[in-house]
Amino acid sequence: MGIVTMAWVAVVGLTGVINSLNIPLTMLWQSTDIAEMTAPYRHAPPLRNRVPLDVAVAAARVEAPGMRLASVGFPGRDLASPHHYMVLFTGQTALTARLLKPVLVDAATGKVTEARDMPWYMTALLVSQPLHFGNYGGLPFKVIWALLDVVTIIVLASGLYLWIVRRRQDRPATAQAKLMIMETAE
Repeated sequence: MGIVTMAWVAVVGLTGVINSLNIPLTMLWQSTDIAEMTAPYRHAPPLRNRVPLDVAVAAARVEAPGMRLASVGFPGRDLASPHHYMVLFTGQTALTARLLKPVLVDAATGKVTEARDMPWYMTALLVSQPLHFGNYGGLPFKVIWALLDVVTIIVLASGLYLWIVRRRQDRPATAQAKLMIMETAE
């Protein structure tokens, strides 16, 4: 039971650390991958007209067959550049449902500019979030997660209790030792 609890605490701790890096990792992704994807349009003139949303999504679906539409960033908003729709797709399985596939669609022409898989650090972040909070696998997994939470709380509380009791037992001996040192010094 101790090994299982220790392994579970390690998983929750590691995924917690990864989740705490959410903002810096997302900013890194935006400043590297997204900036690379939109670089050719950096100095392009502002858009006068843009294609309808359904045209952009249809073009993006070709790049992500069998995936579900998760979100669309409009030109100049969210993750998109002023010249693109950013269409985000997710997978269909329990694991891939958390992973995103970004597809950049030119808002003027409706053609796909680029589609990429997420970098490894964003994949780690997206997979660790539901693992940290126990959102995989439905109710049986959540019950196991809750039981492991309770076991961990009990282990932590009993360890703290034993530490406090031991410190209280050591205190009289320490005071007695100090008294003896003072007596021998006199």
